[in-house]
Amino acid sequence: MNTQNLKFLYLTIMFFMIVAGVQAHALWIHTSSKAKKGEEHPYRIYYADYHENAIEPVANWYSDVKEFELWLISPSGKKTKLEPTATDEYFRGAFVPEEDGEYRLEISHTADPGESKTAYQFNAYAQIWVGKGKSKANVENDLALIKGQKSSEYEVLFKGNPLPDGELLVLGPDAKTQELKTGKNGKTGIDLSETGIYFAEATHTEKLPENDPSGLKAIWRCATQAIEVN
Repeated sequence: MNTQNLKFLYLTIMFFMIVAGVQAHALWIHTSSKAKKGEEHPYRIYYADYHENAIEPVANWYSDVKEFELWLISPSGKKTKLEPTATDEYFRGAFVPEEDGEYRLEISHTADPGESKTAYQFNAYAQIWVGKGKSKANVENDLALIKGQKSSEYEVLFKGNPLPDGELLVLGPDAKTQELKTGKNGKTGIDLSETGIYFAEATHTEKLPENDPSGLKAIWRCATQAIEVN
C-alpha cells in the first residue's frame, strides 16, 4: 500500500473514531428532581458516556460544546439564562426557586461541525418540582425528552411535535440497558423499578436536502435526562 493510500486509510479511521466518540457522548444535567421554594438548588453539567463509564474533562469536550447556554424555565414560563462555573470535570451552579410548580433546566447546543457534513446537537434537560403547582411553559428545543412528575412514561418531541418511532436508550442503576421506541404519540414507558440514577437518551438524525445552504448533509440530535429514583 502506497503512502497516499495509507494516509487516506488513516484519515478514514480517525473520522469514524471521532464520529463514534461524538455520538456516544452527550451533555447531562445532574440535579435533584425536588426543590424547596426560597432555598438554593444546586446542579452539575457533565459531558459523558455513561455506558462506557467515561466522563470527559472539560478541557477535552468536543468542538465548542463547553460554550453551551443553560436556561432556567419557571412554572409560569419565565426564561432566565444561568451562568454555571467550570471545574476540571464539570460545570456547576445553583438557582433559587421562587414559584410552586415544575422548573426545567435546558441546554440546546449545536456544536461547530468544522469540515464535517454532519452537525451534532446536544440537548439536555432536568425537571425539578416545587410544591404542587404545574408548569405552563412550552418546550422550544428541536429535540426534547420530557417525563411526567408521577409517571414512568417519557415523551419525545421533535420541533414541538410528538416523534413516533423515536429511539430511546436508558441505562439503569443496575447497569442494565433498555432499548425503546416511542409510539405514534411520541411516548414510551420505562422500567424505573430500581433505586438510583437512570440515564435516558433520545436520538434522532435529520437528513437535509441536497445542496442545503448550510453545506450539511445531516443533523444528529440527542436529548438527555438523568433521573434519580429514591
